[in-house]
Amino acid sequence: MRDLMKRDEPPGTVRPLFDTGTEQAPPSEIEQEIGDRKGEAKRIVKRLGAIVEDHRQAALPLNIELGASDIGAVLNALRDHAQGGAGTPVAGARDEIHGYCLNRLFDELVEEPSNIFFTTNTGPDTIRYDAMNATFWMECLDLMEATYCTAR
Repeated sequence: MRDLMKRDEPPGTVRPLFDTGTEQAPPSEIEQEIGDRKGEAKRIVKRLGAIVEDHRQAALPLNIELGASDIGAVLNALRDHAQGGAGTPVAGARDEIHGYCLNRLFDELVEEPSNIFFTTNTGPDTIRYDAMNATFWMECLDLMEATYCTAR
């Protein structure tokens, strides 16, 4: 019985799960290698546009119409946040309900850079997944503004 108990004891050494330093994502200042930046930005803007449209539709029963200036205000708040600012409350709220709609849209969009991953081959059989960096996020916000907030 004593021999059985010895095998149940934990080993004397513990190996780290990661090599020291490998668990950190690359700094956001490093430009990510994105083969087709313009195409990738368009794909992301399409995804962001679907989120905006969902929020527009959800605001209608509250008698709130989110227009181009509202989207622009949210995009400005997202830029502020990407540059280290608070981002919220989103400027331009006409009343409490309108402000709530703007801030909820901001809250959902601000999570997107951490939900979109880019791959980097780190070896012949290994791939690292990195969240979108701030520089590319700002490019996507600029394209979003040009797409949804300018007069056509």
